[in-house]
Amino acid sequence: MRLVSRHILRALAAPFVWGLVALTGLLLLQQLAPLIDRFGGRGLGAAIIGEAFVLTLPALLTLSLPMAVLVATLYGYSQMAGDLELVAMYANGISVWRMARPALIAAIVVATGNFFLYDQLVPRSNTRYSQLQSAVFRKSPTLSFQPGVMNPITSYVLQARTIDPETSAMTEVTIYDLREYGTTRIIHADSGGMVQSESGVDLMVDLYHGTIDEFKRAEKNRFMRTTFVHNRLRIRDVTNQLNLATGGISRGDRDMTGCELLDQTQEQEWYAGVQKRDIEHVTRRDLRSLLGLPLLQTPSAQMLPKYPPHCGKGYLRFEKWIRTLVLPAGLQAQEPPRPVPPQAQQPAGTPGDSKVWTGADRATGGVEPVLVPQDGLRGPEPLVARRFEVEPQLQTLLNYEQNVMRYRVEYHKKFAIPLASFCFVLLGMALALKYPRSGIGLVIGASMVIFLGFYILLIGGENLAKKGYLSPEVAIHGPLVLLTLLGLLAVRSANREMGTARTAGIFGALVESFDRFRRQEP
Repeated sequence: MRLVSRHILRALAAPFVWGLVALTGLLLLQQLAPLIDRFGGRGLGAAIIGEAFVLTLPALLTLSLPMAVLVATLYGYSQMAGDLELVAMYANGISVWRMARPALIAAIVVATGNFFLYDQLVPRSNTRYSQLQSAVFRKSPTLSFQPGVMNPITSYVLQARTIDPETSAMTEVTIYDLREYGTTRIIHADSGGMVQSESGVDLMVDLYHGTIDEFKRAEKNRFMRTTFVHNRLRIRDVTNQLNLATGGISRGDRDMTGCELLDQTQEQEWYAGVQKRDIEHVTRRDLRSLLGLPLLQTPSAQMLPKYPPHCGKGYLRFEKWIRTLVLPAGLQAQEPPRPVPPQAQQPAGTPGDSKVWTGADRATGGVEPVLVPQDGLRGPEPLVARRFEVEPQLQTLLNYEQNVMRYRVEYHKKFAIPLASFCFVLLGMALALKYPRSGIGLVIGASMVIFLGFYILLIGGENLAKKGYLSPEVAIHGPLVLLTLLGLLAVRSANREMGTARTAGIFGALVESFDRFRRQEP
């Protein structure tokens, strides 16, 4: 039996390697254009460009590994079935389930490696890639400018109709000066150009034939306009160092490990709970105000509890070791910015009101006292909730809930994509046994249909889960369960039909089905 297992694994090894290389190369071609656009032709060294290419590989491998398993299963088992090797094994008492065991064991190894790749290397490589891209843009700020959009530069925002990537020449330029609070300064120019200063720290912007519009909020009746033929604007403190050990990169859900996703999910759920409490307090406060009841006391602000990490110390040490391998020395993985804990509702007053609220005011909910009628009866309390007070709270709550769903979806994807190798083995083997002489056509066609169907179901479930229509568990693992059940039924059917008359190939089966359908026509 060991000889049979070794023979099957040997037949699957070569197509797996070649399939992995080919599929990864095809996926890399899709990333080639963005990589060249971001890093090519910028005067960067070959090491920086090569590192950018290498950093894109882990994310591509997470998809190409299950696909390579499917290709290897289809090709290897179809070749053995076409050479009647599987028929000989079945005649000697080896069942189809026993023939599938070596491929399933190999799928366990591939899925385990793919999980650690997806959980550990992909977040680190994505973070490293973002830091590398940010460092390149800081080295030459004009690299990050895009025509037709708002491009922030320190305390300025630049917009141009066209930007030449080689000469940095611009047309129809608009610059918003944000340096002074309360002062609006907008610069319009027909054309312009950008160069860096000799020190490489400042950015010099030359503008031609334009106007400068300026007005201050404190002087509403005053407006100044200045025309110019040539105006040079110096934007200071634009660094020119390719420093990869610079932070400031916020990490998204795809830049976190499974342990970090669980930690962030717990924190976001806590923030959502606090936000719900504050919204409920505003609603109850206004209802009591309408009924003339005493107002509730404003709830005190709460601090985020210190939750224990979801993963053990041993696994956290393993994560730290992986981080030191991928990220440069002295660079710590940037933690996502924690949202500011929701504060207690501030007393509602008129704009510009500088009243100092005392402890007695806070005890009554922070509501200004109303006039008491002469008959001694007190009227209903005025409403204190306003639109600008409630809508931000609802939007903040929605953001917290969306973050929870995004983190949960990404966490389950780290398991679903590697586990797809198992259902691919079952489906691939069943098709190879059903159509043993289809050749490379079966490999290419069935691989595309199966993986495309799985990917569409996965992405569709992911979108539904993020919108709250499905739970992340059902949305992400549902396609996996469905394909696994289909694979088990298909292998069971192939086991029953083993040794009976079978079609020569999938194309022959289609022709036979068409002939039967034509004969049934009246």
